[in-house]
Amino acid sequence: VLQDYNAAVLRWMTMPTLRLNGLWEHALRGEARFVSGDWAELGPLLGSRAADGDGFDLILSADTIYSTAATPRLWRLIAQQLRHPTGTALIAAKSYYFGVGGSVADFCALVGQDGRFSCESVRTFEDGQSNRREVLQVRWRDGSESSAAGQNHSKETSGSKRARAEDADIPSSSC
Repeated sequence: VLQDYNAAVLRWMTMPTLRLNGLWEHALRGEARFVSGDWAELGPLLGSRAADGDGFDLILSADTIYSTAATPRLWRLIAQQLRHPTGTALIAAKSYYFGVGGSVADFCALVGQDGRFSCESVRTFEDGQSNRREVLQVRWRDGSESSAAGQNHSKETSGSKRARAEDADIPSSSC
């Protein structure tokens, strides 16, 4: 599943990238799914997979924890979709997003409040010229109950955009 809030990003950036890397045939065979919209709406679209032991083995996310308002919705989606007990999520992010307040520390604190998961920084990138970046690893803690996946979370925030699946069969000339 390839996801972005904006369908245009999927259409004009993600799909051409798949083509350039020789992976477009996978999309044409239905092996890739393109979904746009708010994270709060993706759970119902994808189904509550982790509770069934049918979640994602690996979830990759980059530069998605910049907004303190949106981060809880992202976390609920990850917790709902990560396969129990072996799934791993890797979150690549700036250590701190100046001007908007999101941070690696805040995200790990949010994960820690859940109690079922652990969050740790597994790689740090510092070049001395830009904001430090980290890769976080989120995993189920030993003894976590998969039946609790997706429970004890607040309702979606008002005004969230509805998620929608995008057709992968866009003609080659459009990208």
